[in-house]
Amino acid sequence: MTDLIALFDDYERALLLSPAIARFTVIKRRVIEREGFSRVRAELASGGLLEFSEYWRETSGSEIARGEYTYHWQNSSGSLVSRWDSAKHHPSLPHAPHHAHRADGTTEGDPQPPTLQSVLRDIESVEQE
Repeated sequence: MTDLIALFDDYERALLLSPAIARFTVIKRRVIEREGFSRVRAELASGGLLEFSEYWRETSGSEIARGEYTYHWQNSSGSLVSRWDSAKHHPSLPHAPHHAHRADGTTEGDPQPPTLQSVLRDIESVEQE
């Protein structure tokens, strides 16, 4: 359980340190036994939004494995920039269930599932342009 608490603490620290994040709210953070869930809504400095949720569980040997996740990023006018998730609604895509929905309406398999840090890097690179 301690590792899950530390993981969620690291998430909050990353949000606090990111220049792209103006403020954030932890909507839900729950750690019970060997499972954890976090849902966060972050307002971007540009006026956009990042909302994400992740489910984690400790496996045998005290390893932490991520279950379902979603990261939703939209711009200041409310339009989708990108959404990454592990929902099983695109089984024919390579790397399913990991995939990304793009602003142009396309959906593509994601060989490298996102992390909060990688999503923040993407947002920060666009925000700095």
